[in-house]
Amino acid sequence: MPPRLYLFLLSESILFPLIAGLVRLRRIRKSSYQPFFILVLTGVLAEIVSAIMIQRIGGNAIANNVYFLFEWLLIAWQFQAWGLLRSRKSLFYILAAAPCLVWVIENLVFGQIVLFSPYFQVFYCFLIVLFSVNTINFMITHDYRRLFGNTTFLVCIAFIIYFVYRIIFNWAYQTSLKGATQTTSLIITMMSYINALTNVIFAIALLQIPRPQKFTLK
Repeated sequence: MPPRLYLFLLSESILFPLIAGLVRLRRIRKSSYQPFFILVLTGVLAEIVSAIMIQRIGGNAIANNVYFLFEWLLIAWQFQAWGLLRSRKSLFYILAAAPCLVWVIENLVFGQIVLFSPYFQVFYCFLIVLFSVNTINFMITHDYRRLFGNTTFLVCIAFIIYFVYRIIFNWAYQTSLKGATQTTSLIITMMSYINALTNVIFAIALLQIPRPQKFTLK
């Protein structure tokens, strides 16, 4: 199989969580996972737009930079829906707004939107990992049962895997601009596999969304 076709098929793994989300759509509508499913839908749209831009202008930097901003906002919204920093809302909003400010400065003020600018990406990836670790710690300390069957836990695990690797990937990509090495080339290539693994975990997580509980008066 040609390498380009293989990488393309890996990128289409975003369809797995999309299909899983559609299967569990009724449950999603009545749960706190709506921001996450919107994130999946946005990811599918971003893949389509990126493919079109590559065909039309030979690059997808603008599409990716815009998508990364929406990705951050949707994930921040999801953590808010899960109750992260519920008692410290001002801190949460400051943390949510800070990457947006970096995005504006980096992409609009300095005109880097046509490039793969690293600062915003590393910043928001780091915050997502931090939020995910905090959420998992809360679940463990509050005696959550069957963690590996818990949608929130699985999504946070996938976030940690993906966004830690995204930080490493950004280092490798920026380094390769000055001269690619075998190590940076391997890291860049492996990003497609990490992305596919993450999408599989996302799909499993969405299928684990429980039915809404029915309350009855006795």
